[in-house]
Amino acid sequence: MVLGVVAIGCAGPDDSSGETGAGGGSSGTGGATVGSTGTTGTTSTTVGPGGSTTSGTTGSTSTSGSTTSGTGGSDGSGGGSSSTTSSSTTSSSTTSSSTTSSSTTSSTTASSTTATTGAGTPTRCTEADLEVCSDRTGMHCGLTFEYWKDRGNGCLVNTADGFRVDWNNINNLLGRKGVRPGGKNNVVTYEADYRPNGNSYLGVYGWTRNPLIEYYIIDSWGTWRPPGGEGFVGTVSSDGGTYDIYKTQRVNQPSIDGTATFYQFWSVRQQKRTSGTITVGNHFDAWGKQGLSLGTFYEVSLVVEGYQSSGNADVKVSIE
Repeated sequence: MVLGVVAIGCAGPDDSSGETGAGGGSSGTGGATVGSTGTTGTTSTTVGPGGSTTSGTTGSTSTSGSTTSGTGGSDGSGGGSSSTTSSSTTSSSTTSSSTTSSSTTSSTTASSTTATTGAGTPTRCTEADLEVCSDRTGMHCGLTFEYWKDRGNGCLVNTADGFRVDWNNINNLLGRKGVRPGGKNNVVTYEADYRPNGNSYLGVYGWTRNPLIEYYIIDSWGTWRPPGGEGFVGTVSSDGGTYDIYKTQRVNQPSIDGTATFYQFWSVRQQKRTSGTITVGNHFDAWGKQGLSLGTFYEVSLVVEGYQSSGNADVKVSIE
């Protein structure tokens, strides 16, 4: 990154997204065949693993029933049954009836929120706080966190409801927590005790690929308001405020894909705030109308960034 004419740090090349989960269990086993014969009638009933039932009554002296049941699905749920009923009748008078009930399958699957789903914040977290003081990406309480710095002192502490970050005489530092890959439907709600001493940003942050874009939706800042007035293209009103839109370019600078040349898209609130809701799709749509096209999402995160400064922040964040 650059504040004015000085490089602003961004995510290092060690960024990585989470891995998807494994599939379901093996298929189930078919049901048994029950048959009986009598002088007044014969009843044959078959129940398969999916809950399908076939019955028949024949008023003959000799009746046989045979059934082959189906198997469960490969995802661990019950499958429908395949049923064949045959009858042999010696009496000239036969009445038969067949009733098949609908198959009912009940399946409960425990879901987990990971970086790759981009689903958002879980309703409850019992993980212990996790402190990170060197470059690292990981998962905590259903969200992906990333800590990056180049020089100076600082730490990120992941908490059950967000994160804390502090920095001292830092050159450039980013502490962030969010969803990966995320997308335009995400809504970020946050509350921050934000205390920068010098240059800093607070807001939504992320990247896309194809094209490679670094983007910011800034709600508050420290000494310097980014990106310094350069590249102004318009405004957008969202979530009770007006944001100025900018487009800037970085040449041969660090990115999620190593050193590269790429554009930055900005929405910077005209009036600072440190709590509220950021509907990211409003900004992405407004950028698109200005010809600022995003690519495939890499992340949507709430970020605190410090540049040649000191400070601290305590952030509560949830993402839908």
